Amino acid sequence: MSTEKLRNKAKKALLDGKYPKALEFFEALHKAEPNDLRTHVKLAELREKTGDSAGAVNDYIMIAKSYAEQGFVVQAIAINKIILRIDPEQTEVQERLKELSSERGDNWAVSTIAPGDHIQANDVNLNEKAKLNVQRTPLLADLSGDEFESFMDSLTLKTFAADEHIYECGVESDCLYLIGMGSVRLKIQLSSGNKRVFSRLSEGDFFGEHAFMSRTAHTDVAVAETEVSLLMIDRATFDVWVEKYAKIKETVESFYRQRVLDRVLAMTPVFESVPDDARIALGSKFNVRSFAAGDIVVQEGAPGESFFLIRSGHVEVSTNDIKNDAQQIALGVMGEGAFFGEVALLTDKPRTATVVAKDDLELMELTREDFNAITLDYPSVRNVVEQYQKKRVQDTIKTLMQRGD
Repeated sequence: MSTEKLRNKAKKALLDGKYPKALEFFEALHKAEPNDLRTHVKLAELREKTGDSAGAVNDYIMIAKSYAEQGFVVQAIAINKIILRIDPEQTEVQERLKELSSERGDNWAVSTIAPGDHIQANDVNLNEKAKLNVQRTPLLADLSGDEFESFMDSLTLKTFAADEHIYECGVESDCLYLIGMGSVRLKIQLSSGNKRVFSRLSEGDFFGEHAFMSRTAHTDVAVAETEVSLLMIDRATFDVWVEKYAKIKETVESFYRQRVLDRVLAMTPVFESVPDDARIALGSKFNVRSFAAGDIVVQEGAPGESFFLIRSGHVEVSTNDIKNDAQQIALGVMGEGAFFGEVALLTDKPRTATVVAKDDLELMELTREDFNAITLDYPSVRNVVEQYQKKRVQDTIKTLMQRGD
């Protein structure tokens, strides 16, 4: 029987809940592909489901050691948590992880890249090793020895089935999530009511940082894309670790800022027709600018060379009263995901309104040069901006006419 046919039979038996039969197929698969760690994980799971806890632990120990030796630290930690759940006396893997972290330092806590099937440490060339080191799991980068062991102890393991919701929008949470095994997708709800994926995450990535850092409800939805094992850290533990290692907080806040950028781009109508991967890449074109409440962001009549997206906070928009230059006419308030500055950007004319920060404000600014470059690749972006520009002009005229009445 071919490996592919064997794999299909194994998956079907698993889905049907026929665990003894699935175990036979996964044993055969593991024998055919002994270096496929994902198959080996399923084999260990099935040993436990069919009552062979000792066999499951032996398999998990081998798997964890393979992940650890290859530098896939988060996966090794997740497997170690499973081992300790089955047999709390089995500390062999934890001790090995501690030894490796002491021996290799931050170059060992390498990757947010999931290991592919059959990967071996010797198969990774020098360029790949450099890539792994650059993309090392940031929460672990400065920990070694006893520190690393203590951090491992503070993590709680929780498993979710494929398509199961990890958390919902509007729900408060006191946890930060680190993906040990599997993958997760993050979705934002659009004004249309539809939900859109704005980020896909895999082993080594963490999420939930927005609600965690701001102590507010989640503004997105997290869904297990595959069966996923999450390592969770609670606020009390996190606060203790931040006191020891300030860089951990800096790392989480840095990821928080990038994740907010991804979410805002996903919910902004201008970028709705841009493919997900391209839209995220476009984020690098924006510069982040901060303003305090009361600051003037743009002044009516001033030259306009850029376009703004609101990342957080609110702005008040107003225009001069043509009958009384000393008076401003309010045009509205805009918040996260809204944009402005498109009129001057498209027409090369002075700003047509004054925009003032209503509270602490973070904007993403895109210059005319970068906007033109983007619209060469994605003409629909310019079309949407032009449509919004026309609507804004009509809304302004309507507001002024109503005022005249």
